[in-house]
Amino acid sequence: MTKQAELGSVAEAVTDKNLLMVAFATSDGESVNQHFGSSRGFHVFGINGGQAELMATKTFPKEKKDGNEDKLRPKLSWLHGSDLVYCGSVGGSATKQLITLGAHPIVVKGGPEIEEIIEELQQELNGTPSAMLERVLRQKTSKADDRFDTMDDEGWEE
Repeated sequence: MTKQAELGSVAEAVTDKNLLMVAFATSDGESVNQHFGSSRGFHVFGINGGQAELMATKTFPKEKKDGNEDKLRPKLSWLHGSDLVYCGSVGGSATKQLITLGAHPIVVKGGPEIEEIIEELQQELNGTPSAMLERVLRQKTSKADDRFDTMDDEGWEE
């Protein structure tokens, strides 16, 4: 696992572009039990059909629930590189910002176990992905393909 304290964002933990980078808002590392905006921590796993590896964790200081949207910036910045973000709830503004970032928020109720969610994602990856997961995978593939177009447009040389 990458040295987590040094990571500026999830993108720095990506070792394999084929892994689905999934963040979980959690206080205990076991269950999804935090609202996105007030989450004290995230655990990020790299997942494919056969494996799931903890890639990064991050703890955030406690924030006042005062409607201050600046409190989202450190979380959004650190989650750059995530494909999915599971949380107990998420506001409209945070949802828009996550989607713009390329991370799709997924609200789950009742504090489900992270391990169970990972198993469900792996079953989908090994079978027929849901429409949402199919969209995420397409977006992930197009991002990887676009980087060569961008380099070509910039006229890079060897």
